[in-house]
Amino acid sequence: MDSRSRRRSISAIAAAAAAIIVIAAPSARAQQAPPIVLYTSTEQIPLKAYAELMKTGVLKVTSGSTRDIPTVADVSYFRCGLTGWEPKGVLVASEELFSSDTAERRLLPIVTKPVGVSTVLARAVDLENPAKIESLRRAVGVPEGGDKSYFFLILSSGGMTRYYPFRIATPK
Repeated sequence: MDSRSRRRSISAIAAAAAAIIVIAAPSARAQQAPPIVLYTSTEQIPLKAYAELMKTGVLKVTSGSTRDIPTVADVSYFRCGLTGWEPKGVLVASEELFSSDTAERRLLPIVTKPVGVSTVLARAVDLENPAKIESLRRAVGVPEGGDKSYFFLILSSGGMTRYYPFRIATPK
């Protein structure tokens, strides 16, 4: 085989290998994980919707819709990978927070652990105890067994704050 034939063969093999790599490699969009994820004991749920505090003192869902607010059976921890945004706590409130600035609310502390350049895990220990969750619901004015309570993972960046809502199902 002369050198010209060998180069053509090598070029053909390289082109075929490149085509296989392009076909086999998932797209960059598919590889990208959702930035805010709530982990339960059985699943991972992206938190898509977020609310912001309006000048009137009420929360308003400004990204996504109420259909995007998940209801989970339990909460283990959160993974926050939104560059520049830092988890600050978890807010507990009743549905009234969306309509009244005087709605009762409770702020729960969190602990964070960096797991990457711009990714942290956040854990609110109070959300792991069903009795504590029920106590928090009563404290914000939700009747026992009621399901009108909301929990919000609070993220902050500079002077902006976002409230990522989720609900915890009432045990039957």
